[in-house]
Amino acid sequence: MVEEPSGQQAGTQPRKRRRSAAKGVSYEIVLPKYVQPKVLESGKTGFYWVLPTVYKKAGCPWRSCTLGENLSQNELDIAAEACMVRLNEWRENRNRQAPEVRSLEEGHFRFGTVGWLLDYYVTSDAFIERVAEPSRADYLQIFKRVSMLRSLTSGVRYGDVHVREFAVLTAIAVYHLFSDTGKLRTAEKVIIYCETAWARMQPLFPHLFRRDVPNPWSGVTKKRREKKTKGHVGRKPVYQFAWGAVEKGRPELAAAAVLAFEFLMRPSSISAGYAEWSNYRSPAAPDKFKVRHRKNGGEVDHPLEAKILFNDKWKTVRFYDEAEQVFARVPRRSPSIVSKRNGALYGDGTLLSQEVREMADQLGMPEFTIDKARHGGMTELEESELTEGQGKALSTHRSSAYRLYAKETEKRVLTATKRRFGISENEESPSESKPKKPRK
Repeated sequence: MVEEPSGQQAGTQPRKRRRSAAKGVSYEIVLPKYVQPKVLESGKTGFYWVLPTVYKKAGCPWRSCTLGENLSQNELDIAAEACMVRLNEWRENRNRQAPEVRSLEEGHFRFGTVGWLLDYYVTSDAFIERVAEPSRADYLQIFKRVSMLRSLTSGVRYGDVHVREFAVLTAIAVYHLFSDTGKLRTAEKVIIYCETAWARMQPLFPHLFRRDVPNPWSGVTKKRREKKTKGHVGRKPVYQFAWGAVEKGRPELAAAAVLAFEFLMRPSSISAGYAEWSNYRSPAAPDKFKVRHRKNGGEVDHPLEAKILFNDKWKTVRFYDEAEQVFARVPRRSPSIVSKRNGALYGDGTLLSQEVREMADQLGMPEFTIDKARHGGMTELEESELTEGQGKALSTHRSSAYRLYAKETEKRVLTATKRRFGISENEESPSESKPKKPRK
């Protein structure tokens, strides 16, 4: 549990700074918690909300942000409050999960049992450093279900079975208790999560594990599962939804759809506030939008405009003109572009996705989802015939999972067929029978 910083840094003793509100007029400003002033080169006073080091070390994803220049007391209080709401939400979620992380159930399992092993794993660095925070709750839920599950023959909880006595046949029995009831995806998670826990803990406690088969989960054969292919939506439906949401008074939902499609952001990153106003046309990069991705920590500076030579004249081209028109309709309620009406973040969970679906139903677009918008953006990358490296650079993917997002659309198949037979966009017959004309 993170302790509250004390002293002047914590804001327990509000500091006062005198600045000029107009020529010859000065007054005192009470600095809100974690707010620091700075005199700029222009002579104006800039205000910044700075995250204490104790929260940075605890893993809080938020950092310092600019509140504004020459703000009044009321403006400064409102701007700082939005940052404090975001920090307090993170602290509440962290504290709420702390008891669950410490134990899989009320009352600890005996040393050396499966329940104890899984309980120890979720408190170890192997779990905290390697498993992203959004995924931890899922691991805990799976481990708890495995530990509380009872054998159909003996009635004993699997969490009370000693690790050395947990054989391959036992792992298979646990797997079938999930798969035989049709929960194939959950059964797969049981194998993946438990196999990882065994592999991470075996070097620490080798005397607790079987010597013949240290990891019994590696001997489980998974059933074949027909995986559903997620749908996607194109550019036209995305902006149809966006402008419809703006007209309905929900511009934050419009921005969420645009961020997912144009900037390839995951819904979890959007709802957690990883698209920030301070990174959109910032003073340091006025022609770029820095997008951060929560899952892998990736960052990419999306260029918003560029000068291109047309007919011997340089012309500034805005790449995301319509997207920026949508952003212009979003009120700046918090440091995040997408937030609730009270300035709080949507946070972990599916609330943002639910509200997007509800808005889509009101607009007569029942098939539209924020997830499909992102998959549509990934598909557009492939339809534009970008290389895999270019696509990964835009989406910050780091693995082969990138290939799974683009859908096999008719446009992609047609383009591939034309290339196969040597037909370019400006030709109607193969290049072998119709030689290209030399360019002037």
